[in-house]
Amino acid sequence: MSKYPFMLITCLFIAQSAFAQSYSKYFRLENQDTVNFTFTVRKPDIKAIDCYPQQITQISKNGDNYEISLTTINPYLDGSKLAKMKEAKYDKSREYDREIARFLQSTPLIDAQNEHVRQIADTLFKDETQTFVIIEKALKFVYTYLSPSDSIAKQIDAGICRTVDVNTVIQTRKGTCSEYTNLFTALMRYMNIPTRFAVGYFYIPEYKAESTHAWPECYIEGAGWCSVDPTFPSYISPHFGMVRMRYGIDYEDCDIRTLNYDIEPIEFTKK
Repeated sequence: MSKYPFMLITCLFIAQSAFAQSYSKYFRLENQDTVNFTFTVRKPDIKAIDCYPQQITQISKNGDNYEISLTTINPYLDGSKLAKMKEAKYDKSREYDREIARFLQSTPLIDAQNEHVRQIADTLFKDETQTFVIIEKALKFVYTYLSPSDSIAKQIDAGICRTVDVNTVIQTRKGTCSEYTNLFTALMRYMNIPTRFAVGYFYIPEYKAESTHAWPECYIEGAGWCSVDPTFPSYISPHFGMVRMRYGIDYEDCDIRTLNYDIEPIEFTKK
């Protein structure tokens, strides 16, 4: 997504399958079931920020800005939740309540009924009966099918482009985290798995890495909303380094004027 220098760093990390394993191991060795962040933002979306696996512990207004203290947890260390995620049966005809079902919608950016999306899904997920197996297959497919795009990253940083639609992504096989999320989300929605588009801030000082970032969150019956990330070679999202700022049906629904103003914090610290 942004920023371009970080995109290059990230590409070097994700090119190695050991990267996801390394920070999964790092997380467990440090026994960081929870991580605390403090940040200052201009225009917070409280509903999105104060939503599992995140919890606002303190918020105050300082002039035109908001100072927020936040605790995040790693749901993949939650044995009960992980078991529910992996045990959930897939049901193509499942019906959801209105709030969840809206994340099955197609949009110009995420067209779940695109001919190529249908062809990929019908081939990739044929006869699967477990929801999480479908999710894992989609994550692996998107990660290997797409390649990071320096060109799109530069355009986003310059404000020329916000994100690229699914049809174009499939044709070019290039993208940033937003395009990876668009394709993954289209596949999930076609399969009747509600998936929302999350945007936030990625901060891992241990790796000198920070940037805005986008990732998908899937709704799994019995387990609730579960964050995953197709830009990494594992379903394990780096929860100890990511804070969700907004979510929506697609990028446009997140109501982002500019990443700098609406998503990037003025100050950000990890405790």
